[in-house]
Amino acid sequence: MKPKRKLTLSIMGIIVVISVLYWVFYTPNLADDEVAYVLAGGLTSRSAVVSFNTYRPAKVRVQVSTEAITFANSHYSAYTETIAENYNTSKVLLDSLQPDTQYYYRLEINDTIDAFEGYSGTFTTPKDGAFSYKVAFGSCMVTGSNSDIFEQIAREDPLLFISTGDLHYENINRNCEANFIQAYYRVFSSSAQSKLYRSTAFAYMWDDHDYGNNNSDASSACQQDAIAAYRDFIPHYPLAFQEDKAPISQTFSLGRVRFILTDLRSQKVKPEYDGCERTKVGTNFGSEAHMKWFQDQMLLAKDSGQVVVWLSGIPYINHEGGPNYDCDEDDDWGGFPEERQAIANFVKEHQIPISIICGDAHMVAMDDGSNSDYAEGGGAPIPVFHAAPIDRYGSYKGGPYSKGYRSRSGQYGTIEVEDNGGNEVCLTWTAKDKNGNVVQSNTEQELSYQFCLPISSDS
Repeated sequence: MKPKRKLTLSIMGIIVVISVLYWVFYTPNLADDEVAYVLAGGLTSRSAVVSFNTYRPAKVRVQVSTEAITFANSHYSAYTETIAENYNTSKVLLDSLQPDTQYYYRLEINDTIDAFEGYSGTFTTPKDGAFSYKVAFGSCMVTGSNSDIFEQIAREDPLLFISTGDLHYENINRNCEANFIQAYYRVFSSSAQSKLYRSTAFAYMWDDHDYGNNNSDASSACQQDAIAAYRDFIPHYPLAFQEDKAPISQTFSLGRVRFILTDLRSQKVKPEYDGCERTKVGTNFGSEAHMKWFQDQMLLAKDSGQVVVWLSGIPYINHEGGPNYDCDEDDDWGGFPEERQAIANFVKEHQIPISIICGDAHMVAMDDGSNSDYAEGGGAPIPVFHAAPIDRYGSYKGGPYSKGYRSRSGQYGTIEVEDNGGNEVCLTWTAKDKNGNVVQSNTEQELSYQFCLPISSDS
């Protein structure tokens, strides 16, 4: 056979193989713009929640498998419909999953599966019991940002990415429902963010700019619509309260770590002042029921042989004599000393093994407990870790911080959990820049901190 003919037949053979693979794995009935976004959250060892937005009303279910290419031995969620009245958004529960398993998911729309990557994602279920893993977190990003930092966070290969607030900066206070839908659409349809959110599981607690106005509270004109939009469109964990205007606080466990996400915005009542004299005490939790839920979750963690990571959207360290303290503080914990002391006293009394991660402030900062002990008479030195801003400008709030701080754009944090099943769980905190380098603090020291929290002997 002549060389030219052999080459021609070889090329034709390759074309035939590619065509077969195309028709096996790709159904062209759907346009690649059928889906605005898809992401998974609410992750447990045996389940996950998948949220999505289609451009038109559709019948949808989610296919899930441990095989990324063939989707062999897959199973499906229940069917749901996206409808115009709900802005063509919906979510489904994936259950009957196995622990410690990487899953791949994709959307079936109107009985057709499309292999286009924008319809699909992956997550790994956590193990039951003690195990080691990494979580990434950060806050404060431009609405719909396409910063390269999201690709860098994905390279960390975290089990979970937690947005600790200010997922967008729309400062919504009118046309509430439509504006929240548009804000979430801009965030989750961003190409850079979408790739991150489809590469792992997602968890989220808002702060001020993504709940309402700057420094917003329970009086926000959009309070109820903000809560409704979060419930409808975010693949969240089960919420602690179900009433229309109730907080979106929630909790979940990864191994022997209980993460407690507290909503300190939608229920906040600010203190009032006459000059520097406080004439009315404020509250971040808003009610005794909300505070009791938080305390109960801390106790449950301790009694279950877990340690606590508490997500406080606002800075915890700020007090009279501090570098950024104002006498009329009304937004961070410096303006709520009574409520903060009550929490610290509870931690002290019950010996809760706890650390805090924070958003809001546009900085990375760490404290080993040297400046965070607000219990009466001392006894509750809690480690604190700020990680922000994803891509907003830098700012310095609260403090002082024993490990230092750095306030500049393009920063995030990682939490590496080391747990071999013994009598403690160890955490390594690292502040990183947009290139994945460890951040140097204002004192030119690497912002990284390792510590261990004890497992209760009574559990």
